[in-house]
Amino acid sequence: MEMIIIYLYSIQPLENHFLMREITLKRTILFLSLAASPFFAMAEETVSLPTIVVKADSQETDVTGKLKTKATLNILGEKDVLDTPFTIRNYSDQAIQDSHAHSMMDVLKIDPSIRTTTNTGHLNENFNMRGFGITWEDYNLNGAYGMAPTGRITTDILSSVTVLKGPNALIAGMAPGGSVGGVIIANTKRADKDITRVSANFEDEGYYKSGFDFSRRFGENQEFGARLSANHGQGEHIVEGLEDESTSAVLALDWTTDKAKINLDAYSTQDKRDGGSPAMVSFAQLGKVLDAPDGKSNFFPNIYGRQSAQYIGLSGEYKLLDNLKVIAGVGTVEQKYQGHIFGTRMIVTNDAGDANSQYYHVNMKQNNTSANLGLEGAFNTGAISHTVGLRTDYLKIKKDAQAGQGSEPITFITNLYNPSAGGSMPADTPEVLPTADNEYVSYTLTDQMSMLDDKLQFILGLRYQDIDVDSTSYTRNYRTGEIIGTNTKYSEDKLSPSLGIVIKPWSEDLSFYASYVEGLSQGSTVNNTLDANYGKTFAPFQTKQYEVGTKYQHGSWLHTLAAYQIDKPSTITEFYATTVNGASQITTDGGETTSKGVEYGFSGNVTDDVIVWGNLAYIDVEYKKGMNGKVDISGNTVEGQPEFTAGLGVEYKLPYVDGLSFNARGTYVDNQYLNNTNTLELPDYALLDLGAKYTANIGGVDTTFRANVDNVTNEKYWAGVFNSGFTTLGAGRTYKLGVSFDF
Repeated sequence: MEMIIIYLYSIQPLENHFLMREITLKRTILFLSLAASPFFAMAEETVSLPTIVVKADSQETDVTGKLKTKATLNILGEKDVLDTPFTIRNYSDQAIQDSHAHSMMDVLKIDPSIRTTTNTGHLNENFNMRGFGITWEDYNLNGAYGMAPTGRITTDILSSVTVLKGPNALIAGMAPGGSVGGVIIANTKRADKDITRVSANFEDEGYYKSGFDFSRRFGENQEFGARLSANHGQGEHIVEGLEDESTSAVLALDWTTDKAKINLDAYSTQDKRDGGSPAMVSFAQLGKVLDAPDGKSNFFPNIYGRQSAQYIGLSGEYKLLDNLKVIAGVGTVEQKYQGHIFGTRMIVTNDAGDANSQYYHVNMKQNNTSANLGLEGAFNTGAISHTVGLRTDYLKIKKDAQAGQGSEPITFITNLYNPSAGGSMPADTPEVLPTADNEYVSYTLTDQMSMLDDKLQFILGLRYQDIDVDSTSYTRNYRTGEIIGTNTKYSEDKLSPSLGIVIKPWSEDLSFYASYVEGLSQGSTVNNTLDANYGKTFAPFQTKQYEVGTKYQHGSWLHTLAAYQIDKPSTITEFYATTVNGASQITTDGGETTSKGVEYGFSGNVTDDVIVWGNLAYIDVEYKKGMNGKVDISGNTVEGQPEFTAGLGVEYKLPYVDGLSFNARGTYVDNQYLNNTNTLELPDYALLDLGAKYTANIGGVDTTFRANVDNVTNEKYWAGVFNSGFTTLGAGRTYKLGVSFDF
């Protein structure tokens, strides 16, 4: 083990650059070295870990080509979907290309059970899964939190998108923003095969994007790989008059042998937006929901937004023995935004659609650093094979941002059906102040056991999470300019156990599973001086999920069925009838929200020329115990949660025209409440998308043409809910054309 310790410590010269505390690294090395010894010493019979190989793009997918049947799950490694006791969707590069997806939101719209809580095309993209939110701060990049671009992730840097539904501290750890609805992993492009591709895409309002993708493997045994891809888009789209400019580049280098693999990954993204933004609308003052206007309406024609991110990361693995390998990685990212970004809100005041509008001018700069270190070993104890993983993960977030919500809110009068041209951006950019200096360290131990020729599999896991938060919130007096800061220092830890079982009683095609996993979110501090618990900081909240399901893959057909229950604790504030010892209220950690649901997904060939795919979800999310001010909302349905969602897609390959296919996709979303008091309700809606694809070899060049029409009927609808009380306007009809040339 001494040699292992010396090897692991060799990453220490990176300390100054990545701000790793010496005490954290030493504690990590001691933990791994001590914990590893007994596991590998007790093995009756050793087994070999898989040979490290370059992953080819031919990785299996379902018959649609949109869902991969394998996924890389951090400490659990790469696993077949049928061997995992969780609900996983791993969207492929073809899914990204076929949907003309500009960003992560365009990819995840394939699954109607994944709700979007911000508008299509918004600079910030947030989601809701199984009743709980996932914010852009909690995107996961190649297995690490905090490394993704700010606001939204352009698909131009991605090879696939992996989604784990529900909380999963075992695989991902605690999301820094506290999201527990699911884990969204953005997988960047890698040099897995030779590519020489040029592409161009066009949208009907005048938005044009073009780019290239170049990938090669070199060396006698193809041990060296390099991939460079860059794209630039510019023009009007999303809403009328909005000029959008997007630039991105991604670089991937690797050296791969049968014993070692080293990856260098880097990206740069930049969004520049002028002349508009989608809007969020409140009907709280009016007391009823009006009909939705045209999805192309521009309610904020005089605003702009800017955001950018730059990342570089180094990761690798090395086989110390046939049954033991070490894994390590470091990464750093700089994120910035400035402009409107969020807060584009309208408050409707009468039946004619008149509205008070407001937005804020904001500014932020954030520098994050991540690192991981681990061992993976394989051995047998009698008839049971084990794959044991030991890993530590580190994340540091250092953030400077505007005080409060930024500048004094810009307000103006407009109309839901006849937008005004008011509301100019202020000239002054808000100054930034230190708002966060947080560190998250976790230690994970897993044992993946298999017996009876893999017919019975267990996953046992423990993650110990250590949280150190030093954050400051600011309030600004817009009249005097005075800024008051409130500092919160928070140091807590929590142990999260996980258990999964997979049974294949009859064949490799059919599996049944059950699992228990937890999710963690940071406990909050009571800052109200009138609260009986003023100054109290609560321990991290543990969200618990119980899930059972079955998966079946035979021939062209893939079926997945899951039933689950999630219990999420939270704070709750209750008010006294009279003042007690100077306090008029008390905040405790006795709040609870419960989510129960069933999800079903399928894909397969009806005939050789007809492919179908679809998914259905039933979900019941309620406040088990909750308050909205002095109103008891216990038993109410959580806002933004349709009880039923469904999607159905069909692709028809013309039998007499090789390479030509047509497709259609329908989506249905049930009624959903706009507020947590359940007094305002958004109507259900259905959408239809149509498309065509033609592939051919033209002049020796493999060429693919794509054409899509989203929202063919130009349905006017309220898509979802942001927080409690603001609804997002659904996107209007959009025409998309694309072509790619593979030389």
